[in-house]
Amino acid sequence: MTEDAGREPTSHPAGAPSGVATAVVTYQPAAYLRDNLDALARQSATLFVIDNGSENAAEVESLTHTAGGTLIKNSTNLGIAAALSQAARAALDGGYAWLATFDQDSRLAPGTIQALLDLRERHPQRERIGIVAPSHRDRGAGRDYHLPFDVIEEGPDWRIVRTTITSGSLISTEVFRRIGLFDDALFIDAVDHDFCLRCRRAGFLILEGKHQVLEHSLGDVVAKRVLGLPVMFTNHSPTRRYYMTRNPLAVYGRYLGFDPIWSLRGYAHLLVSTVLVLLYERERRAKLKAVLDGVRDFARRRFGPRPAA
Repeated sequence: MTEDAGREPTSHPAGAPSGVATAVVTYQPAAYLRDNLDALARQSATLFVIDNGSENAAEVESLTHTAGGTLIKNSTNLGIAAALSQAARAALDGGYAWLATFDQDSRLAPGTIQALLDLRERHPQRERIGIVAPSHRDRGAGRDYHLPFDVIEEGPDWRIVRTTITSGSLISTEVFRRIGLFDDALFIDAVDHDFCLRCRRAGFLILEGKHQVLEHSLGDVVAKRVLGLPVMFTNHSPTRRYYMTRNPLAVYGRYLGFDPIWSLRGYAHLLVSTVLVLLYERERRAKLKAVLDGVRDFARRRFGPRPAA
């Protein structure tokens, strides 16, 4: 029995947006999950937790119940894309207007979801907005995720961006009806970029609030100086480097005709970041193999989970 077994389930306050379902994808979550689920449950009508085969699935189930949510339990790790697709189907089946998606380690400040919906209502092109999200700050580096190039248009309290990350995004369920769900074949990494580019290609806009900020961790961030300049290294595992190579290669190619500047910049960033990882990060030999495996499987159009060695 967990320490939460005796707690009363979190109530959904009357002021919570009635048309919003929230979804959290979990995989081997830590103790922070309890407070994160509680914070989300207080800001929406329904909370879905999609667990991807965690070893502590019983604890996840208990925490989900305590937060007043519904657990969708997968016996194995289906990947972030498949889990998000499950959440999207649940939101569509439930008749919700919006699905808010979160990583398991994302902490949401009170009132954020309503503030984002209000921002969308005030926007002059609100009917075209398919995704509204907070700005994202890297918890390790303490900086905004976006470079100036990523911003298409901006106002005093908002900006229209090329892509945004999944965690914190409120996605109109009309978008799912128009363009479909997430690309399960990608498994993890570049899933959000692919969905955002598909969204924009269908004529939707992606809106971020400047004053609503969600802190997010890119990995085990370490700052080093390269040629006298500060560079942030995320130290992702070799397995993640596999996906971070294979999937961007696929996604940049898909949208080269739609947003060539974004794709070409992506190719350049992938090349430079890979060289830096192989020169300065830990486990360089294993990461080199992972990168080469990712390039090989991209060339073979082999997607889904990384094949066992």
